[in-house]
Amino acid sequence: MYNPKQKQHDPKAETRLYITVNDFEFHVYNRSDLYGRLQELFGLEPTIIPPKKEDDKTRENGRMRTQSKIERVKVKTESQDPTSSWRSLIPVIKVNVSTGRLAFGNHYQPQTLCINFDDAFLTYTTKPPSSHLDQFMHIVKGKLENVRVMLVPSPRYVGLQNDEPPRLMGEGFVVMQSNDVDIYYYMDEPGLVPEETEENIEGEMSSEDCKLQDLPPCWGLDIVCGKGTDFNYGPWADRQRDCLWKFFFPPDYQVLKVSEIAQPGRPRQILAFELRMNIIADATIDLLFTKNRETNAVHVNVGAGSYLEINIPMTVEENGYTPAIKGQLLHVDATTSMQYRTLLEAEMLAFHINASYPRIWNMPQTWQCELEVYKATYHFIFAQKNFFTDLIQDWSSDSAPDIFSFVPYTWNFKIMFHQFEMIWAANQHNWIDCSTKQQENVYLAACGETLNIDFSLPFTDFVPATCNTKFSLRGEDVDLHLFLPDCHPSKYSLFMLVKNCHPNKMTHDTGIPAECQSGQKTVKPKWRNITQEKAGWVECWTVPSVMLTIDYTWHPIYPQKADEQLKQSLSEMEETMLSVLRPSQKTSDRVVSSPSTSSRPPIDPSELPPDKLHVEMELSPDSQITLYGPLLNAFLCIKENYFGEDDMYMDFEEVISSPVLSLSTSSSSGWTAVGMENDKKENESSAKSIHPLTLRPWDITVLVNLYKVHGRLPVHGTTDGPECPTAFLERLCFEMKKGFRETMLQLVLSPLNVFVSDNYQVI
Repeated sequence: MYNPKQKQHDPKAETRLYITVNDFEFHVYNRSDLYGRLQELFGLEPTIIPPKKEDDKTRENGRMRTQSKIERVKVKTESQDPTSSWRSLIPVIKVNVSTGRLAFGNHYQPQTLCINFDDAFLTYTTKPPSSHLDQFMHIVKGKLENVRVMLVPSPRYVGLQNDEPPRLMGEGFVVMQSNDVDIYYYMDEPGLVPEETEENIEGEMSSEDCKLQDLPPCWGLDIVCGKGTDFNYGPWADRQRDCLWKFFFPPDYQVLKVSEIAQPGRPRQILAFELRMNIIADATIDLLFTKNRETNAVHVNVGAGSYLEINIPMTVEENGYTPAIKGQLLHVDATTSMQYRTLLEAEMLAFHINASYPRIWNMPQTWQCELEVYKATYHFIFAQKNFFTDLIQDWSSDSAPDIFSFVPYTWNFKIMFHQFEMIWAANQHNWIDCSTKQQENVYLAACGETLNIDFSLPFTDFVPATCNTKFSLRGEDVDLHLFLPDCHPSKYSLFMLVKNCHPNKMTHDTGIPAECQSGQKTVKPKWRNITQEKAGWVECWTVPSVMLTIDYTWHPIYPQKADEQLKQSLSEMEETMLSVLRPSQKTSDRVVSSPSTSSRPPIDPSELPPDKLHVEMELSPDSQITLYGPLLNAFLCIKENYFGEDDMYMDFEEVISSPVLSLSTSSSSGWTAVGMENDKKENESSAKSIHPLTLRPWDITVLVNLYKVHGRLPVHGTTDGPECPTAFLERLCFEMKKGFRETMLQLVLSPLNVFVSDNYQVI
């Protein structure tokens, strides 16, 4: 029964209207009104929407003025009399949809965005607003089952489809899928801005509750994903997103107008749209890309409690607008499709991104990205550099640079690690056991309490000749650990040495017993995940803080302009001019051929201007190092595996006869077997296809400074036996300058004191 006196905007009221829909489909093909507005802005002939006559314009203007007056009256009358609204008769509406589909696209787009679900149970109602100044809040909440967001090839697509997706599942590429999704959509119905009177101002100043309720109208959508949630993204999916975005939201290249402040008597403004996504069960995230027609992936497992929040401003300020994205991923476990799969383990990864858009479309933009990683273990090998380089190259555009669409922007990154482990493989000749259990690898691990990484990626110049990036790293309370597998011949001798050696009782820089100094400090327990002492890890070096600066200057390669870049780099303008004067050549042959053709003589890449890399590392005073024999051998292997000729790894399990560096394989493997003539021909052809710009030489300078280093050479002994020899180095300065043709080294040692016993000193 209808009760006119029932509570207004009661979400628990009776339902008098049920709607059931089967096989629902909503398809958005285009946005004709927006395209017609663009034609008018650009001065084009109105072909999409025919122009209106003067009588129609006059009639429409009068209708708009009448409608605005009716809306203002409607706001006032509806707020005064609850029974005058249809919501008092039908306070709750329930909608059941069986097999629904939302589609965005048409045959002019290569892909159509589809949102499919099996069943949806939705409820519409209203409740009191978040602010007393508004009327009420619209609410749509419900549950969707078997949700899939897909990119499906558009039927009867009129263009050429050359960009293939990295993975197909059913109808197309699945961007997101989940067994059950709960949604909660809310929007305040804005009220009128109150008149500012002296009585209202005094009342607001005296009441803090009113201040809290004078919030802007709320508008947002909350999404909760349950079991079976998977996300798939990558360069290909991002290109399709960009294509659909430009079609449905084409830019008008106009200067954005500053939003006017709502005046008293006008409706209040909604300032932002808030989107929240919570994951209440374990989920997976796959980052997919293609290299040589082979799919590569970064697979990430995340735990329950992960979330994402997006804040999209609805108003424009004097400096533009700034969308914000933040969230966190819990219990992160990331692997790659490489043979050495392990990548990252972390307890939590939090991120915060702010994108600053100015009012003028092609003015410089600034993007701020902050990442915080807690209790992380990162496994690093040099081949990951090529793996992520291939990911970036697939993500970057292959089209020729266009000054008409160029927008300068800068990415500012700030990455903070709280309690971290970075593990480096240190096997000889970079042979790595890629099995998941009982690995037979030698590892070096840098562990610490904090690690801050700051760097910027400026893209502010159009087609620059060189780009520069500076990385700044600072680590606090850093330790270096060594791990030897059971098969290593020095493993048990190392354990016996660690157990039986006795340190010198005197610290030779101050003369105070070590026991007294250590007793004055409260030892803080350190977090360790893999590098635990009971697991066989040996602590070799402790440093209070480490500073590392990397200054990198490189020559970017533009795919469509690579031949012109090479020509300018080698000063071939003279050859181009003289080719016209040579009578032996035909008119069609006077143009200088590209470097990839066989008519052009081979080019020596050493003639190209080099890329430059400057590295500075500084260790704070009072670091403690224990010189174990396997540690020195691990340092040499690290040097060759990461900075030498053994930078491409080889798996223990791969059976080959003569390994060579593969130039045609994907990022998933660094080596390939050569046992047949066909393989040789493929490698030769791939070597010929390499552009000389990719073989540009390097100029590398390295500067290392160490201060007040305390060293210890462990020896076997008993309780009453001899103590370990110790050393104290005031300062060590190492400098290296490496070019393509020569390498210069310089080492400076300040006074070095070696103490064999308390009564004997070697200088």
